Amino acid sequence: MSEPLRPGHYWKTPFLWEPGCPEPQPPAGLMFEPLAHDRLVALVARVMGQSQDPSDQHAVAAHGERGAAEDLLSFAPEYFTWEPDWWSAAKTPQGDAVGFVLPVLFKAEERSRDGRPQGTIFYIGVMPEHRGKGFAKALLARATRIFIAANCWRIFCDTSSDNQPMLRTFRSAGYMERKPWQRPVA
Repeated sequence: MSEPLRPGHYWKTPFLWEPGCPEPQPPAGLMFEPLAHDRLVALVARVMGQSQDPSDQHAVAAHGERGAAEDLLSFAPEYFTWEPDWWSAAKTPQGDAVGFVLPVLFKAEERSRDGRPQGTIFYIGVMPEHRGKGFAKALLARATRIFIAANCWRIFCDTSSDNQPMLRTFRSAGYMERKPWQRPVA
């Protein structure tokens, strides 16, 4: 990050997973269930409301938590595809929702290679009261396994360069870190 940060931008750190990177084990101790739209919006809103991501903070300030979540989720179908059961909430055996993960495939043909799609995590979130307990790694493992089953040639993800917990999660999962880049906040 040697260049100065442009006004209205923030640093994002990209990560890649390609065949040859470590394959995660199935997440232990959690159950995953597909999310109905209203439940999904509620979970995304809670996570966005306490997010470290500057674009989430900007969206919440502009639209409120629920409005920001609705706006974010309305954007997905334009650029991505996914199977309905991919978008799921993680729950403890006691039924506590600890987080969610929203894996998607890029629609753009230039993102595919040799007929194989490229995946990305549209959004991943751990509920504020469950942060710091390793659930992000379990959510990332679930998404990675979904992408492997979908025959993705590569998984591309990024996170705010200030989000130390998520940076550690990608690194510990064996994702390859790339040079940070600037992204507009809005």
